[in-house]
Amino acid sequence: MVQRAGAAVLGSVLAAGLLVGCSDSQDSADDDPSAGSTADASEPSEPTESADATPSSYLPVPEGVTLTEPGTSLGFGETGTIAWRPRQDTVVALDLTVDRIDKTSYKESFEGWVITPQMKGQVPYFVRATATNVSGAAIGDLLVPLYALSDGTSMYEPLSFREEAFEPCPGGELPEKLKPGKTADLCLVYLLPEGLALSSAAFDLVGELAPVTWSGEITAIEKPKKDKKKDEKKGEQQG
Repeated sequence: MVQRAGAAVLGSVLAAGLLVGCSDSQDSADDDPSAGSTADASEPSEPTESADATPSSYLPVPEGVTLTEPGTSLGFGETGTIAWRPRQDTVVALDLTVDRIDKTSYKESFEGWVITPQMKGQVPYFVRATATNVSGAAIGDLLVPLYALSDGTSMYEPLSFREEAFEPCPGGELPEKLKPGKTADLCLVYLLPEGLALSSAAFDLVGELAPVTWSGEITAIEKPKKDKKKDEKKGEQQG
């Protein structure tokens, strides 16, 4: 059985709470998988639920939209069609593609941010994805419930941002208003406990259904190269 762990359990707080982890996920089918996010979310427009749920469609989605079967394993660059309920009367459906997963470090990607004692030893990962709205209506300001799966048994929620943007990886929130057919680029940040490795990205389905997962080669992130000319010019000015 897959266990869900909220990022807040890991003590994930950066820069005096500017970057805060989500609280524990709920296992109930009616609960919001992205509940506990610190992002302020406005309620989206209601997508048209023109099709009834079937054994292969765990939530009602617009006609012509076919959800990816629970438990499907995809590779990086492959698209899965997924859905969830951000609230009881709303179903959001996305064509979701995980492009790559980068393993990074505080030194490489968190320069200028406060690293708390609880965070030391945890390993940061960036998951880069694209999401296309196939809900049939505009949606927005929602954290996509894409988790980090470790060892096939534990899922960890992404960190969510407030007050200050995290430029290396802005987060997994959809734009304020994403119209049907429009695509958004996402980058989600995860902190995994020491000794655990991220094996795949997983979209958490309702109830006891197995998640849809994306896996592939985990790449080491490269720290942006400094502009030598800019640094030399800065040195001359200071001299």
